[in-house]
Amino acid sequence: MTMPTESTRTEPAESTKAEELEASAPAEENEASTEADAGTKIEENDAVTEAGASTKGDTKGDTKSEGSDAGAQAEEAEEDAKAGERKAGRRISLSLRGLDRLTAAALVLVLAAALATAVVQWREASRLAAAKETEQRVRTRAAEFGQALLAYKHTDLAGARARIRGLTSADFGQSYETAFAGLAGVITKYKADATATVRDTYVNEIDGSRAKALVVLDSEVRSTAGVRRVVGTKLLLELVLEKGSWRVGALSSLEADSETMTGPDGKPQQPSGADPLAPAPKPSP
Repeated sequence: MTMPTESTRTEPAESTKAEELEASAPAEENEASTEADAGTKIEENDAVTEAGASTKGDTKGDTKSEGSDAGAQAEEAEEDAKAGERKAGRRISLSLRGLDRLTAAALVLVLAAALATAVVQWREASRLAAAKETEQRVRTRAAEFGQALLAYKHTDLAGARARIRGLTSADFGQSYETAFAGLAGVITKYKADATATVRDTYVNEIDGSRAKALVVLDSEVRSTAGVRRVVGTKLLLELVLEKGSWRVGALSSLEADSETMTGPDGKPQQPSGADPLAPAPKPSP
């Protein structure tokens, strides 16, 4: 058996070591690479962490800033809203004041119109009342005169004349006195007494201090000569206002509706204009 020589044993050993070195080199390289990678990763992680921290810090700062800005904006918006409400309130208040003024003005106009209408109506009512009162006074005076003219008693002719004078103007009263004086003796001779009833009185016209009226009467005269009845005697009177009182200033007698005459014996007779039993004398104006 041949023994290996030393050189033979050494070469394989060196070869083995070289192989081990070669094998370990990659391992070392791998470890170095691993360590480098680890370091790099650590550095990257640190950088990421720092970046994250920085980002978080920035985010927090930004968030705080944004929150502060948002709060400021909210406050501004709230103040703007309040200012808008105040302005709207002022506008509403001004509008209400304007409406109140318009309403007040309208009420004033309505009240003024109502007052003016009331004044006009009051004046018209007063005028109508005054006109009605005047008409009634004229009507009353005309009726009084007609009855006084056709009613008398032979025993009180002075009283009859006094009543006529109290109802007539000065001029007409004087004319009537003259006419009545010529018939007083006849009335006394036949003991004539007359009565009269006013049927209707019409006021034809009122013009200031002058008026016209128509009086319709029925009369009856009883005397020793018989009874004379006149139906529908019509007296057209002209009245004047003297010293606040209406007085008859003129007289016209219109045809009566009918006349009848009965003698002392009760037999009908023909009426005569010259008969003393005729109604009271009718003087000319």
